[in-house]
Amino acid sequence: MASLSGLASALESYRGRDRLIRVLGYCCQLVGGVLVEQCPTRSKVGTRLLVVSTQLSHCRTILRLFDDLAMFVYTKQYGLGAQEEDAFVRWVSVLGNLADQLYYPCEHVAWAADARVLHVDSSRWWTLSTTLWALSLLLGVARSLWMLLKLRQRLRSPTAPFTSRVLASLDWDSDQVEMMISHSRPSCLSPQMDEVKVPAFAVIVD
Repeated sequence: MASLSGLASALESYRGRDRLIRVLGYCCQLVGGVLVEQCPTRSKVGTRLLVVSTQLSHCRTILRLFDDLAMFVYTKQYGLGAQEEDAFVRWVSVLGNLADQLYYPCEHVAWAADARVLHVDSSRWWTLSTTLWALSLLLGVARSLWMLLKLRQRLRSPTAPFTSRVLASLDWDSDQVEMMISHSRPSCLSPQMDEVKVPAFAVIVD
């Protein structure tokens, strides 16, 4: 009963609901793809699962129509990263925030074009949004690897105490990780397929 109440509470929040939709979508996509490719006798079931995955992906795309303001507030609060001690982390984070901020309107235009709300070529906007997504992903990975390298150096230093202060000094921003996970975008190969937008260490955090 406690687990059921916890699930209900999680589904009341945007992030909790997005996590469930994301997991279900990826599971349907994985199982459906395996059934279609490896089990011809159950290909119909696999096709249905892929359809469910596509619809869940569309659901997340529509929900992201309302994420611009949250991203803008975060970007404004971070600013030029004056609180960061490391210059590399600061400017990589600033560029990543810029790519994220530009990504959303591009995806919105692409979605509107697919829905025939706007009479423009959606493929160009999907390509642009995919490019911004990939740039943000690479910047996030570079930031994470740099932070891990710094952490390794500090832990190996004989003067650095092995305490939580070492981790805290690296400014592991869990809110940004959560935002990057929840704001994943469709793949460049197919607008209906989702790829997780997540830095290297976010799999551990989430």
